[in-house]
Amino acid sequence: MVETLRTVELKSGEQMQIVRVIAPDAEWRDRILPLLGHKGEPWQWQMEVAFDEGLEGATQYFYEGVLESGEIVGNIMTVESMDPPIGILGHVYTSPEQRRKGICSHLMEALTEDFRARDGRAMFLHTGYDSAPYHIYASWGFVGYRDTGSMAWVLEEDFAEKQFADRPVFVRETNWGDWAPLEALSEVDTGWHVRSVYLGQYGFGGFEGQYIYLRRDMIQGRISDFRVLAAEDGAVMGYALLGRWRAFPGEPLVLDLFAHPDFVAHARELAQAVELPADEKVLAFSDIGSVGRAAALQSVGFEQEASIGGALTDDHGNALDLLIFSRG
Repeated sequence: MVETLRTVELKSGEQMQIVRVIAPDAEWRDRILPLLGHKGEPWQWQMEVAFDEGLEGATQYFYEGVLESGEIVGNIMTVESMDPPIGILGHVYTSPEQRRKGICSHLMEALTEDFRARDGRAMFLHTGYDSAPYHIYASWGFVGYRDTGSMAWVLEEDFAEKQFADRPVFVRETNWGDWAPLEALSEVDTGWHVRSVYLGQYGFGGFEGQYIYLRRDMIQGRISDFRVLAAEDGAVMGYALLGRWRAFPGEPLVLDLFAHPDFVAHARELAQAVELPADEKVLAFSDIGSVGRAAALQSVGFEQEASIGGALTDDHGNALDLLIFSRG
């Protein structure tokens, strides 16, 4: 689906249409993907999936700047889910020969107005801290978290409290609609510090790139199970992952388990939903401050094998003991 949002005049005097393309769309696929060829893998793979099949549970929008000649000169992408939506912003790009004409500013204005019009609640992005793009995004209302380069544009009052409000939850297999909610979950800066050794998630983080790698690894068989703890409205309160960990030769299986601090009581449900092998050892990791995770792991047969004192440092500079569990 394609919708023309507006026509604007660039600093060069040229007229540019701003269109919003909703994947899948075969015609625009072959126009947009070459423009974003510099993104490489697995980003190209993800966009191909969106244009060819669509994303179950999510909508991927492409905001394009198009000259009268038909040339696409600028792009911004969002992937959104939930209703009203939350999203991730990325793939901000202007063709090198078309820069300094105000293309990006026009696209950002159209995107932010469109997101507001759809009652958007929060939008997340990642960029280099204190970089030129960082300050541009800040001018559009995005607020950075410390010096991480993670930024959020929050339109809904008390967004975090509402996103993670107490309500019924259940465990299910993941779908693309979890991408943005997992991003919101990963930016919670309290709770368990060790989140996913497979994904390299420790404390406050992000899920923009991690979810794409996760989906590709599921297809390639490196991840055999990925479950989310979700509410009916699509909010994600936790996840469990079983995959082959590249950190060691032989790539042992590792079970990662993470739950929002207000939903730790459901960690056992997550652990018990994962299909664990009966004939192979599985590792799991925690930290001394992760109350409730040891009990969840023990409920599916894990035992603590070792602890390493002060091996970790949390987001606030506190030393934490690393706990190592195994099963089988």
